[in-house]
Formats: sequence, structure tokens, C-alpha cells
Amino acid sequence: MNTGRFPAEQPAFGRLFALQRGFTLLELMVVIIIIGVILTFVGLSPGGDARAEQLQREASRLVALIDMASEQAVMRSEQLAIRFSDNGYEFMLLQTDGWAELQDDGPLRARTLPKGIELRLELEENPPPGLQAEDTEAPQVFLLSSGEMTPFMLTFSAPESEQRFVVKASLLGKLELE
Repeated sequence: MNTGRFPAEQPAFGRLFALQRGFTLLELMVVIIIIGVILTFVGLSPGGDARAEQLQREASRLVALIDMASEQAVMRSEQLAIRFSDNGYEFMLLQTDGWAELQDDGPLRARTLPKGIELRLELEENPPPGLQAEDTEAPQVFLLSSGEMTPFMLTFSAPESEQRFVVKASLLGKLELE
């Protein structure tokens, strides 16, 4: 009588684990290659362009503000305008003595853009007659009480981002963000 267990006497399930005690070199290499490929794709995927998001946020804000100012001009029968500068923009109101900045602390206050954001304004047509100001501080875009506005195209860009956002306005006051 033999009291010891021989491999032939073990159940089939036990023999399988008795023969295979670890991973083969081939299995380890395949797992390492799969992990490497996954990490490569994760590393190459765009992590988001923070400057592009900032450009889009500023362009969207301007579209909303122009829309609101245009509605305000119609409702109050006022002539409003926007003056763009190198580092921002401000809304203006036509008064008897000419264009004046809106002295409101509300949404139509003067805005300064974050550093690095560049604006390029292209006017499609001349401003309406009688609304031009002769000085260099004149507004470039007019929002009339009739709902019309100066057609323009304004490009938001930054040197460190490939993205550009363009705000387009038609004569009838339709705004688009591209």
C-alpha cells in the first residue's frame, strides 16, 4: 500500500495546477506590449487646449453681450456701439454730445481680455451715416434701435493655439460663432 500521492492519482483539476505554476515569458511579453500600446494612445491623445477653451469662452461671451446690447438698443430706442481695442472692448451710447462709455457696472461694462488673446476686426461696410464719430476713440460697430448693426467679422486668436474663433454679424443683427 502506497500512502503517498502520485501525480497520476490526483484529480484532473489538481493536475492542471500542479503542472502550471506561473505565467510564461510569452504571456508576460504580450501583456507588457498591450499596456505599452494603451499608454501610447493615452499619451498621444489631445489633453485639451486650455487657450482654445479660453478663446471660445471669450468669443461666446461677446456674442451673448452683443445680442443683449442689440435687444436693449431696440427696447430703449437707443443707439449703441462697440469700440474694440488691442486688449478688450467696451459698449458705448450715443448722447447729444457724442459717444460715451456706458457707466454701468452690469453686463455691458468695459471688458479686458486675458493676456495673449488677440482680436482682428474686419468691417464689411461703412457705419450708417450720421453715426460716425470724428475722433480716434470712435466705436467701430454700431447697434441701432432698428435692430440693425454694422456687419463685421471679429477673429479671436492666440499665438500659442492653433484654434481661431470668428464672430460674424450681418446687417440684420444675426450673429454667428465659428
